[in-house]
Amino acid sequence: MKHIKSILLAGAALAFFLPGVQAQSSLKTGVPLERVTKKEQVDQLGAGSQLVLVCKGSDTVTLIDIKDKEHAMELCRQGRMLECRDCHKKFKVVWTNPPGKGSGPKAVMEIVNAKGEPCMFLARIK
Repeated sequence: MKHIKSILLAGAALAFFLPGVQAQSSLKTGVPLERVTKKEQVDQLGAGSQLVLVCKGSDTVTLIDIKDKEHAMELCRQGRMLECRDCHKKFKVVWTNPPGKGSGPKAVMEIVNAKGEPCMFLARIK
């Protein structure tokens, strides 16, 4: 039953959550999604958290159940390679400080292709 729920949730996310949608939008199912881009958001992940990995190239969504905080940290580690289950392309996790964001470290996570173009992103299911 849990497997069926995960498949249905991933399908709903694929159908309603397009890459251009704002991070704070919610699905018609009422399940709010929050795009994970900051270290503080990764630090909040723990056992029982769920993420969706969205591949912009193949328009697919993969549901990820977080086992513990270490699992979340490893998933978002600088240089980590993630593979899309549909198109089988590999993408790299990079953390950068965007220009013009004021003083202090404001590291943002992106998942990029070999050209450095954002091609995937993680979103948290609240």
